[in-house]
Amino acid sequence: MELPLTEQLRQLRRSGRTEVARALVARALATRHDSALALLAWQHEAFWWQPLAGRHVRLERRGPDDLALVRRCRADAAFMQRFNRQAGPLPTQDEALRDLLRREAAAIPGESGALHWTIHAQGRTHGFVSVTEIALAAGRAEFLVGVVDGCSPWLTAEACHLVLGFLARQVRIERLTAHFYPENTAAIAAARTLGFEVEGVLRGYLRERDGRRSDLVVAGLLLDPAFFERTAGLRRRLLGPAAPSGNGPEAVAGG
Repeated sequence: MELPLTEQLRQLRRSGRTEVARALVARALATRHDSALALLAWQHEAFWWQPLAGRHVRLERRGPDDLALVRRCRADAAFMQRFNRQAGPLPTQDEALRDLLRREAAAIPGESGALHWTIHAQGRTHGFVSVTEIALAAGRAEFLVGVVDGCSPWLTAEACHLVLGFLARQVRIERLTAHFYPENTAAIAAARTLGFEVEGVLRGYLRERDGRRSDLVVAGLLLDPAFFERTAGLRRRLLGPAAPSGNGPEAVAGG
């Protein structure tokens, strides 16, 4: 019995045969054009897996090769205190974690609701930029950044602007939400510099591991033409004179 198309595509992606999956869904779309199939084909376009390159930063979809960095970050109590206190445990066996990262890298946003990139710069890996809770039809998502100690704020800003441009131009995301622990004032200040506006506080939103309830600060960013006009100068300094403005296909590098 033949597997459903979505399962065939998933298995092909997970086995590293994304181009075969792309061709398969394209053939299906050629014989039966409907909106759901067109959306599925769009989510198999090559740009989803291509690196994003700036002047000093290169972002690559997180995958099995990032196992050591993932373990390093999870083992860093200060990093996790800033980034995600609610994260569940990782698999203890490296092969199980590699498989988890392989599945994550092969996922499409309509299934996983998330995209994760590893920040590469100066011959090192510096952390992650993640987009979660992706709602393609609504054009919104949640934005997260986690960098290791010692990462330059300029590298972090460059990585963020690469993703913001990609989201606006390729993924058609128009609204981003970010959440912060109230005491993480450095991250809140950095988000404001990026263009986020603090919109309020979710009181007692989280239950900490010790049973206490804690607040979350909520910030939002509209990826509209006004945002790209306001940040055009900064984007040119960070990404180079040919930095995309947010109105056309985002520049990608590699394959």
